[in-house]
Amino acid sequence: MSVFLGGTSQFSRATVDPEKIKLADIQFSAMAFTFNKLLRRCELKCLLHEYGEGELTKGEQECIDRCVSKYVKANVIVGEHIQSHGLNPFNSMPEYKKVQDILASAGKK
Repeated sequence: MSVFLGGTSQFSRATVDPEKIKLADIQFSAMAFTFNKLLRRCELKCLLHEYGEGELTKGEQECIDRCVSKYVKANVIVGEHIQSHGLNPFNSMPEYKKVQDILASAGKK
């Protein structure tokens, strides 16, 4: 019996689709990779590595805001370029290849 859902909940009889779990895992991995890359890049560009205080300075905060904004905008532009030119990201990105394989195997069922 779940503390949050109760024993008679509609979710007590729910099934888990392994294909959806795989897709969610791949999506999470891709997002974590992007976030960590963004974090490393903006940290190197914006933060002094001489920590005198625990809080960010106003200049560091503004730099990080600009860095994140530019990174996100660049990702949007690249995504739009890929879509508009009909390029296939499955050829160069292993995460997309995994998704394509999962979707293909799900379609065969």
